[in-house]
Amino acid sequence: MRGTALGLAALLAACGAAAAEPAARSGTYDSLTLAVSGDAVTGVFAEQRGAADAGSPQFACVFLLRGTLAGDRAKVETWFPDEPERIPGDLAFTPDGAALTLAEDHGGCSMTTGTMVGTPYALSRRAAAVPDGWIGVGLVTAERTAFRPEPSPAPARAPYLVRLDPVAVLERRDAWVRVRYQGEKTPVIGWLPAADLAVVTP
Repeated sequence: MRGTALGLAALLAACGAAAAEPAARSGTYDSLTLAVSGDAVTGVFAEQRGAADAGSPQFACVFLLRGTLAGDRAKVETWFPDEPERIPGDLAFTPDGAALTLAEDHGGCSMTTGTMVGTPYALSRRAAAVPDGWIGVGLVTAERTAFRPEPSPAPARAPYLVRLDPVAVLERRDAWVRVRYQGEKTPVIGWLPAADLAVVTP
């Protein structure tokens, strides 16, 4: 009887530990947008300080990310679009979100986020719901790009994104990409020309 009780206690403890383990999942983690597909993870980190239209200097910490998951952790490489330099790092999913550590900081990060070297940079997950259908991430590289309801010329009046805005990629079709942008109030979903983005998929 005592052995059965101890076995049951051990089983319950193991189940509790498993339930408490963080899950690697797609989502927005503060300034980091992550897409998880199988054991692959892709991401875009984008944070800016200062308003250019207010005349104050503007700094940006922006980079793309790709890695392979082993449980809730991944060795990743990070880079800025069209630049050959790669900075390695570690990504870990946590009960509250995620944590990112890099071998060295990207340019501009010390003026925005602070360092990601040495101590894991904690990121909180914004939404509880697990998003469906994220196949990758993207970063707007055009100065401005307008949303379309279908792959076609942009309407006269349409919501738009600007350079260095991050998006989650939902679908690719020829020279078009269907994306989701996490706006301040509600997400915006639509089609953008692939040429206007740097896209990272597994």
